[in-house]
Amino acid sequence: MSKRGAFHAARPGHRSRKERRIEHTQELQVRTSRRRRKYGTRAGVVVGFLAAMVVYPVMGTIAPYANAAEKLPGVVKGEAPTTATAILGAGPQFESSDLPLPSVDDGSGAILTANDVPIASNLLPDCNPDFDPNMSNGQLRSDQLCELWVAGQYLRPDAALAFTALNERFRSEFGTDICLSGTYRDLASQYSTKATRGYLAATPGTSMHGLGLAVDLCRTHASGVYFSWLSINAGTYGFWNPDWAKTSKYEPWHWEYNTYDNY
Repeated sequence: MSKRGAFHAARPGHRSRKERRIEHTQELQVRTSRRRRKYGTRAGVVVGFLAAMVVYPVMGTIAPYANAAEKLPGVVKGEAPTTATAILGAGPQFESSDLPLPSVDDGSGAILTANDVPIASNLLPDCNPDFDPNMSNGQLRSDQLCELWVAGQYLRPDAALAFTALNERFRSEFGTDICLSGTYRDLASQYSTKATRGYLAATPGTSMHGLGLAVDLCRTHASGVYFSWLSINAGTYGFWNPDWAKTSKYEPWHWEYNTYDNY
């Protein structure tokens, strides 16, 4: 043996370059395995979270329309389910509502169509559209108001005819009249409302209710499919939920007759 070989052989703990490379490779494999297990665990948590918060609710929402998927390109009835379905199952089955979805009425650009005018006039035969427009807020005379289908609920004649026509269209969609909780308010009623509702109520003498141009809906008709339908169709008849009722004072039940488009 050479002196150099004898020297290396004599060094305690000496390893050849090959042995060191093998050991280093083993260490890398161990680190990689640990890293994979760590990130695999994290990925599993993330996937589980996404499945619980996103995929599962979405599948539950679209469950009533599951058959519609067969019309999509590449989807054939009887073939293997999707990955989401295989992992999560079919998802909860929600019953679909019997209420019709909101739709845009024909002729929505007009305030009142030719067919609506006689219908509203027949339903309110004593409502004279040729009323005296000179009026004081909260002090309208009986000839400046028309009673609606709900006893004790009044609007100015032009607003009453338009709202009655809107109600007829609403009833054809939902099988019920628009539920009202308030319409015209005289001055005394405005003071009473201000005292009970505070900043939500207009200053007495300035309320659109005091001009017979505003309605308050029952809470049941101020949300959901009813509110969506009104948001699309009420403008045809001159009614709208004003911008302030969507921001500073959230009042989805408050609707006003827009006289700007009619005079």
